[in-house]
Amino acid sequence: MTGWAARALLLLAGALFPLALAPLFWWPLGLLSIAVFVHFLLRTDTARSAFACAWWFSLGKFSVGISWIYVSMHDHGGTPAVLAVLMIGLFAAFLATFPGLWFALRQRFIGQTLAWLTIPVFWFLHEWFRSWFMTGFPWLFAGDAHLSTWISGWAPVFGSYGLSFICVVTVTALYRFWQTRQPALLAVLLLWPAGLLLQQQDWTHKTGELKVSAVQGNIPQDQKWQREWISPTINAYFQQTSQHWDSDLILWPETAMTLLLDQFQPYMDDMAIEAQQTGTTVITGIPYRYPRGHELAGQFHNSVIAFGNGEGIYHKQNLVPFGEYVPLQALIRGLIPFFDLDMSSFLHGPANQPLLKVGKHSAEGEELYLVAPYICYEIAYPQLVSRMAQRADFLITVSNDAWFGDSLGPKQHMALAQMRALETGRYLLRATNTGITALVDNKGRMLSRLPYEQRATLSGNAEMRQGKTPYMIWELWPLYVLSLLIVAAALWLRRSGRIRKAAQTDDIAPVMER
Repeated sequence: MTGWAARALLLLAGALFPLALAPLFWWPLGLLSIAVFVHFLLRTDTARSAFACAWWFSLGKFSVGISWIYVSMHDHGGTPAVLAVLMIGLFAAFLATFPGLWFALRQRFIGQTLAWLTIPVFWFLHEWFRSWFMTGFPWLFAGDAHLSTWISGWAPVFGSYGLSFICVVTVTALYRFWQTRQPALLAVLLLWPAGLLLQQQDWTHKTGELKVSAVQGNIPQDQKWQREWISPTINAYFQQTSQHWDSDLILWPETAMTLLLDQFQPYMDDMAIEAQQTGTTVITGIPYRYPRGHELAGQFHNSVIAFGNGEGIYHKQNLVPFGEYVPLQALIRGLIPFFDLDMSSFLHGPANQPLLKVGKHSAEGEELYLVAPYICYEIAYPQLVSRMAQRADFLITVSNDAWFGDSLGPKQHMALAQMRALETGRYLLRATNTGITALVDNKGRMLSRLPYEQRATLSGNAEMRQGKTPYMIWELWPLYVLSLLIVAAALWLRRSGRIRKAAQTDDIAPVMER
């Protein structure tokens, strides 16, 4: 790849990529964007040029796709506009190094051998790597554009990673067909109608039903943590909840209460009495502080707690860098206001925590359901959600997307929650402070939602479901094995080609000597 024109086209193609995702879901643009990337990548002949190709494309993708961070940095974090834009650009440039490195590795060791298959493999590998490296950023996956297309039927089988692979192999196979006119390549297109058939398959089965409600308090983010807003916030949530005691489960958003759990305990105890009388479980997001005498005394978790006719507490495992904890905080705290946001010193919660329990009174007696909770950013992690959902009847996620206003961020976040419901075959209830609050079925379809930036309560009936989708059973092993086989085949063909070339050279040499 040479010339600024090529770089500009790659940057533009990358910038188009997020338009394929929520809220627009213009998925053909995503395929076109990938096609431009493939076109230039196939013309690279060194690891350096392959890195540049992937980097410029990804810079455009991330610059547009994560632009919503500006709202939290500037509007709520107090960062000057120019500095906020610069920092987002630097973050996008940093994220772009991941695909750059993976495609540089591909060029270094495989080159263009079996390119129509190795490009999808390394696309999968760079998404997988980005989902866990340095706590991970599992955002803007190619497969997330296909929540409602034919290939969404593959999501419960291979997850969103598998959808990404199908997207890219569709593009590379068609590109290769355009070059060679080999009809066999068109067989890849059968993955699309096969996905449509898979949409008819129910991988999980209904075991019960709960009437659920989600309270959207719509507390202004710039006032939420002020002391004078503590009582109005408690009153708002208590008043809305009191109108829905006929629900089995009432969900409040992330950090709905701006008191610590030990400070909120007297209010919670009073509400728990009424909740027990009506057979209702209330689940709220709330900061948890370790008590005096504990080895972690004075330290905090971002948590959710169930009370009333249910029980359990969950501490968030995957924290948002700079939002919930500050990497290298001893060095950078105090440099700009964004590094000193309220409640940005949380601890990571332990793995393998017990699920929350929700009870239901019925004619047959007391029924007990297990609920898998995810706090904000955690719903973006496919493997975390899948593992926690193994024993769960139902999924809940709480968030405070007010940090990002009415930008792309909350819409992308909601779509990720829908994808997790589809992958696990579970209903999902989402409660947020300002939106998007919604109920999603086991096919990833949004059944109902609340208007953005309004104080309201959503109610509906949610199925409790058991069973495991193939993705929950296999996780990423089918993609690991497929990737290994393709890479091994490409390496063998590349080596065989070199051996044949060397042999031909050896045959010619004696003739030349004569």
